[in-house]
Amino acid sequence: MKKNVFLLGLLLSFYGNAQISLQTYAGNKETEVLGIYDKDFGSKWNYFASGTIGYDYDLKKISPELYQNINYGIGRNLGVSAGVHISEQDIMPSIGLAYGKANDVFGISVFPALTYSTDAKELGLGLYTLMEYTRKINERLNFYSMLIIESDFSFKEHQASNQIIRLGLENRKKLQFGIGSNISQTGSHYDTDINFGIFIGKKF
Repeated sequence: MKKNVFLLGLLLSFYGNAQISLQTYAGNKETEVLGIYDKDFGSKWNYFASGTIGYDYDLKKISPELYQNINYGIGRNLGVSAGVHISEQDIMPSIGLAYGKANDVFGISVFPALTYSTDAKELGLGLYTLMEYTRKINERLNFYSMLIIESDFSFKEHQASNQIIRLGLENRKKLQFGIGSNISQTGSHYDTDINFGIFIGKKF
């Protein structure tokens, strides 16, 4: 219980005076709240965080998770990155690269990294990717889509991967709604679980 409270505190800690994206997702197996924060500090430094709080209907269990890193720009759209991925199962510090690019229609953030599992006591490889595509339909509505891909590998085998998919509409006040799915694969055999549902979100 103390670990859940600690993780929840970390997840909420980045909700400060900055631009925030929040989504609530209701699926057939799990409900989830997703928060994304991405802010530049000066011309070189950037802080990125993505956190979720999920509730599994069958297990009746709350599972918080937080991915965050600090990035330093070394070239156009490219930087070096250091961060940590915290979940109930593991705490994984990482060091790697950061790539980010955005305009009014499309945005992408990619973080490939060398990771260390404090649970398994071994090195591995991790990848976090966030893509958003928003295209104007008319004066009132935009088409909205989002894809998050996250994968963790040891140097021996695949550990876990997750994909978050959202398709819907966005109004002039940046309120989003539509359908989506959360897909996960675990272990060397890529055992797959799919959670379909609907979402509503807001960008501040």
